[in-house]
Amino acid sequence: MERIVTFFQKNARNPKGLYTLIMDLDPELYSSSYIPLHSVKHFLTEIVPQLGWGKSGENEVVLDVGCGPGGTTVYLVLPLFPKLQKIIAVDVLPRVIESAKEKNFHPKIEYKVANIEEWSTVEQWKDQITKLVSIHCLHWLKDQRKGFENIFQLLKNGGEAALCFSLATSYHETILEVQKIPKWSRFFKAVDNLVPESHHKKYNHLYYKEMLEGIGFEILYCKEEVKTDIISSDVKYRDFFSSVCGVIPHIPGDQREEFKDDFIQELLRQNGRDTNGLPYLKSNVIELVLRKN
Repeated sequence: MERIVTFFQKNARNPKGLYTLIMDLDPELYSSSYIPLHSVKHFLTEIVPQLGWGKSGENEVVLDVGCGPGGTTVYLVLPLFPKLQKIIAVDVLPRVIESAKEKNFHPKIEYKVANIEEWSTVEQWKDQITKLVSIHCLHWLKDQRKGFENIFQLLKNGGEAALCFSLATSYHETILEVQKIPKWSRFFKAVDNLVPESHHKKYNHLYYKEMLEGIGFEILYCKEEVKTDIISSDVKYRDFFSSVCGVIPHIPGDQREEFKDDFIQELLRQNGRDTNGLPYLKSNVIELVLRKN
């Protein structure tokens, strides 16, 4: 049975080198299959505007953390802000940022390489950000608390953050299963499989509520829900989830397609298909809107 937990106040005010090495998203595959997940689109186009986003009289300075190749930044984040000074869109991967600059250019978006866990890479924006967005990025962090603390420091007083990330997913369960297969297990021994602590320890919204309030945030909106996102074709399903699978770059080129076959087969076993035969992904997702007072 799906679990939904909502907390809503309408009127309330590893080392860097290892992470960069392992998290090697393929921007070509990711971008070619880019269609915003329905759950993400709903959060950014319906929930966040209900909390007053887009109605500010000031020119917003927005930070998009974990922008990837820029599709979500251009098509979902940018339209939120009719009055906009600029969006600073950051990602830890240089080649992903280069792809974003090329394929999702906009004069009001500055794409930068930065890691929200590494204060030295983001400190230039301390106390300058009016709105911060991070979509399906924070579950990749090794030290989530450090990431949240840095977000707090980046926001201006009264600034807000809209965050969406996975607590546990069938994708991560697939990684844990595939790494047991003898022909693939040796490749996982040398790399971090990037399955988050929240998946292993079954964290829920209460864990994050306590952490975030301890840092100093006011929680305006918090929802934990098991979501099912349908992907429009098998090709897009394969391309997208292969693009974010961190072990693939460490598998010899002549074995990668075979690995992808086994990986996608297990992912389909974990999830299944809808009544129209389309593949989908199940995730326990937390959505948050926070304010720094």
